[in-house]
Amino acid sequence: MKEKKGSFFNEYLGGDVFSKKTVIKQLPFVLYVVFLLMLYITNTYIAEDINREVLTKTKLLEDRHVEYVYNKSEITRMTKQSELAKILRNKGIKESVEPLKKITINNKVK
Repeated sequence: MKEKKGSFFNEYLGGDVFSKKTVIKQLPFVLYVVFLLMLYITNTYIAEDINREVLTKTKLLEDRHVEYVYNKSEITRMTKQSELAKILRNKGIKESVEPLKKITINNKVK
């Protein structure tokens, strides 16, 4: 028995699209589309998680950089001669006021 081929528009208006035979015929395609939608949604969630992690790591990196710059400036300030003299003066060590002297040794080899 040959089925009557109608126009696409008539099939939708007539409800033939939702017949058991048509639904079974289209089931693999529908499952494929559902699978692709699930992959798309999963990919979106994973991308949001990665983005959130990158933002957290970037904030942590900025905090560490600020801490590094602050500590470096503190070390530079504390190792200046005037600061070292103040610290050592409290411990009883005085800064030398005499200029440095160069010691030379003349060795004559015979």
